[in-house]
Amino acid sequence: MHPLLIQLTNPGQKYAERAKHLLEEVGDNPDKFAIFLNAMLDPSTPANTAQYAADLSEKISQRHPHLLLPHQDTLITALPRTHKPIIRWHLALILSYLPLLSDDPLAEVIDYVQNWLRTDPNKFLKVHCLQALANLAKKHNWLRQETILLVQEEMAKGGAAINAKGRVLLLQLASSK
Repeated sequence: MHPLLIQLTNPGQKYAERAKHLLEEVGDNPDKFAIFLNAMLDPSTPANTAQYAADLSEKISQRHPHLLLPHQDTLITALPRTHKPIIRWHLALILSYLPLLSDDPLAEVIDYVQNWLRTDPNKFLKVHCLQALANLAKKHNWLRQETILLVQEEMAKGGAAINAKGRVLLLQLASSK
């Protein structure tokens, strides 16, 4: 296992401390970023390590979305093979940070995120899918109204996490016209 991944799962520190340290160490280094992204997507990675790698990949992607460009095809190819909700919710957010340059991958990403939203019962995945769609709607105005409707639909079904996030997303989507 790569030394950065070993640091990720070091039992001597709380995860928040490890993540903060690793975010600083990785910075916008594409090679170090790839270690976490690959660990997240590799089905042979132990579940705990994959979960932490997914979280760290998402945090790095949010700060340095340009690091995603060389991995766009890999990320999109991983969509149908990603079954764990915790990896899906990080993958949905990661893809929403990607500056998708073509309508084809954008449509595929939106289809998967909407499908996960509609079919997976995990409430946290639903919250992250709504956030990912809102992120994409900020970049692609034509997606805004559909995203607003999806947020309202999910809020009508109930759930504290979805309703709390939904209120925030509706405000964000209304103000980003």
